Amino acid sequence: MPLMCFTRHRFVSIAVLLLMLCASRRPVSASVVVPLSLAQLTEAADLVADVTVIDIRTMPGPDGVERVVQLQVMSTWKGGAERTVFVRLAGGRLGPTETRVAGVPVVHDGDRLVMFLVTHPRGGYSVLGLHQGALAAVTGADGTARVLAPARMQGARGDVTRAPRRIAELEGDVRSIAGTEGAR
Repeated sequence: MPLMCFTRHRFVSIAVLLLMLCASRRPVSASVVVPLSLAQLTEAADLVADVTVIDIRTMPGPDGVERVVQLQVMSTWKGGAERTVFVRLAGGRLGPTETRVAGVPVVHDGDRLVMFLVTHPRGGYSVLGLHQGALAAVTGADGTARVLAPARMQGARGDVTRAPRRIAELEGDVRSIAGTEGAR
């Protein structure tokens, strides 16, 4: 008798678990961010620029909370010569509502970044390749700004030889790929 009770209990537990999974209102999904090379990022971007975050506004978006980030463009490497641009980033907190999206870059006022951007259908831009298109700059003790840039060639997934690169060096590579050498 105890064996039958254990089996019935197990059956009921599994049935309840399956019902809970089937009744869930949210679809279960997963995603993988495929690493993009510098050439892929540059070619796909509408705008590549060295920027500074000057304002972040959180507001309701069509799929939850989003942030509209105002960027001061210090140097345009590809695309238009705008002095200020707006980037839409999914996620953020607005009152009691919080939306989190894995892979979306986290930015703060005053951050310096190199950004690879694509035109957003609702205005402004979106970051290309999630976090891959927002390279945070760090200024070393020598005063030189560097970023951890993507691999120069495709197929370098998990490349452990990557090292922080001077922004000026990265700018030269991007301009070479984009065909904008000499433009400032």
